[in-house]
Amino acid sequence: MARNVFLTGASSGIGRAATELLAERGFDVWATARDPARLPSHARVHPLALDLEDRASIDAAWRQAVAEAGHLDILVQNAGAGIFGAIEDVAPEEAARQWQILVAGPMQLLRLAAAHMRPRRAGTIIGVSSLAAEMPLPFAAHYSAGKAALSALLGGLEMELKPFSVRVVDLRPGDIRTAFNERIIPAHPTDSPYAPWTAAAWRETNALMDGAPGPDLAARAILDVIERPRALARCGTFFQARLGALGVRLLSRARLLDSIRRYYHLDRVDREARP
Repeated sequence: MARNVFLTGASSGIGRAATELLAERGFDVWATARDPARLPSHARVHPLALDLEDRASIDAAWRQAVAEAGHLDILVQNAGAGIFGAIEDVAPEEAARQWQILVAGPMQLLRLAAAHMRPRRAGTIIGVSSLAAEMPLPFAAHYSAGKAALSALLGGLEMELKPFSVRVVDLRPGDIRTAFNERIIPAHPTDSPYAPWTAAAWRETNALMDGAPGPDLAARAILDVIERPRALARCGTFFQARLGALGVRLLSRARLLDSIRRYYHLDRVDREARP
């Protein structure tokens, strides 16, 4: 089995859990983070500095990993970031930064991986997107849009690389209990006309995160798609990953969005604070 992995966002959450699991299973992992000092310490973990907002940093980390490994068999594009707030309330510069981290930076890595794996006619590219790609999250439209764009890129790349025997996987986790919410950029001022709804959605977002499965679930899903690659995989609670996906297929767009609003209890706010 191919054993050289390049994995982004490895200092915490899903990326750290996946790095530790893969290293324990005998993979050599070139793990990246903006601060490599925060990466797991393991004989099979090779720390690299990488910042998805810095194109030169992305190229340099990839080149260093290839030089050290000889070749890379697997890319796991996991790093991400989030903004929480209404589209009106999110500053354009923060929206642009979100797009760079969720789409433009990962796209650069997808290009590097494709150019590296295609001539060898071997490799697996895994993009950790989100169930938000198919079920938009309230007041996280920029995050949902970025993950949907990443999913579209992965789908296009899967079709392009199929003749070259390079597998591309879109892995969509649901809520996973990590410190991700603690790093989300808040964009919901108290004087916003959306304030009652953003407050309710934020409370429910944190409650769902507190009750969500831990990052080991997503790490095991990454290992599973390495061992059994397929174009699309989901992981999370039964309700989100199974029933939610069924709702996407069966419900109209309007009914799906209404059901998501109810899931976050926004219908209650409608009755109490309708403008």
